[in-house]
Amino acid sequence: MAALGDDFFVQTFTATLQKYEKQLVDNVLLEHPTLELFKQNAKSITGRGLVIPVRAKSLDSTAFDTTSTGSGGFSTGISGDIMGSAVYGWAKGIITRFRVSHREILQNSGPEQIVNLVEEYVKGASADHGDFITAKLHTLSAAWDNDSFNSLDNLVGNASSDAYYDSVNADWLPVGGIDPNEADKDYWQAGFRGESSAASEDIVAAFRRATNEIYRASRKRPTHAIVGFDVYEEFEAYLAEKGNPQQLGGSTIQTRFNEIKFGDLTVRLDPDCQDDRAYLLNKDSLRFAYCAGEFMKSFPAQTVVGTLDTVVPMASTITVGVSERRANGLIIRTA
Repeated sequence: MAALGDDFFVQTFTATLQKYEKQLVDNVLLEHPTLELFKQNAKSITGRGLVIPVRAKSLDSTAFDTTSTGSGGFSTGISGDIMGSAVYGWAKGIITRFRVSHREILQNSGPEQIVNLVEEYVKGASADHGDFITAKLHTLSAAWDNDSFNSLDNLVGNASSDAYYDSVNADWLPVGGIDPNEADKDYWQAGFRGESSAASEDIVAAFRRATNEIYRASRKRPTHAIVGFDVYEEFEAYLAEKGNPQQLGGSTIQTRFNEIKFGDLTVRLDPDCQDDRAYLLNKDSLRFAYCAGEFMKSFPAQTVVGTLDTVVPMASTITVGVSERRANGLIIRTA
């Protein structure tokens, strides 16, 4: 039998990617502790970006009828700025590509070898793609760039450390950028964002204080805490010291991820999270969108001009956001 060449490899690779496309998307969302939270609100959309209506503040127009005649008198003044839109623009396309040498294809020329080679490349591509997205999701605001989507640090930021836009008073002005008054609006603030010293409060007290502040700001409670190694191990040590074997060895943590319950709050370890951080997230407020179905989308393999090699691309165009910043928070644990 003649050796199987690049054409057969290209056809097999393209067919395999298209077959596994949906499965790859699910795997990326389900295999990463933080991305999994976005899964229920993930959707394909088109347009300039992800547009989410935002209730900026209370209307403050409800009052008793103070007219002497009881005629129902009320102010006809212009209503305050209570509605706006958070607009999350698309990040630049994320591309994973593998260049396969002609020699490598020839060395795996049998039908079974070709299929095995293709499947290994598909696994490598999906793992690399997911790791890249997760790393960007945990990038700190100081290191964020305009090519990227919002990181968790952006999503729970203060008004001055934002990465999205407001349409309440102007056409898509950067919050805290052009108009200095924008930074004063509380709906751009996280429900809680601050440091917590281990010397002055234990980790449970820190969780309790932060979740209560979030509840006071938004009337919502966070459902999950995404934490780094130091915070997670401190919480484990606290439970062990207090003698709570059900929490440490019961069914509450026998899941796909390392998790411990704090009341109704699921504390989830994410190895990609900064060690000293705990992101307190309301799952229902999280949004994940991809443009026109392009999330881990396979494209036809291409021959590299001037060579016998083959390049196989996979691409995603995505954005992430929150419907209400106040329902989320961040604890930075210090000594």
